[in-house]
Amino acid sequence: MLDVHIDDFFKDCATILLIGFKHFPRPHTLFVEDISGPDQMDDFGLHSNRHLSAMGTLSWLKEEGYIRFSGQDRQESIDDFVLTSKALMRLLSSSKNTSPSADNTTAETPTPVIQVLEFARLQNDTTWISQIIQTNLITP
Repeated sequence: MLDVHIDDFFKDCATILLIGFKHFPRPHTLFVEDISGPDQMDDFGLHSNRHLSAMGTLSWLKEEGYIRFSGQDRQESIDDFVLTSKALMRLLSSSKNTSPSADNTTAETPTPVIQVLEFARLQNDTTWISQIIQTNLITP
């Protein structure tokens, strides 16, 4: 198991990409709380580290060319959020990694990445989500 912040990063990536796929090709407003859950601001009005990490994931996905958005409303939401063609093609491609197994190997199948990612997210299996993101989306 990786550090919690890395597990959260992969889980946030999965959530963002799944939301983008659900709304594709229609741009929409994406609220950070839809990714990281409700935020408890501190006494000074600053967001939690978890909330800021989700914002960081959005920025990273944009810089890497997986998502587009026109602007950011403070640190609450992003406007005109949509997947790029790069993300769409990777999500629709056949998954190289579909299920965890006891011996740490994975089975190949023609199942689209988006389907496998959605199932792993429903299972809340952070290790599996991490494998899917690393194998199918981050690796060129």
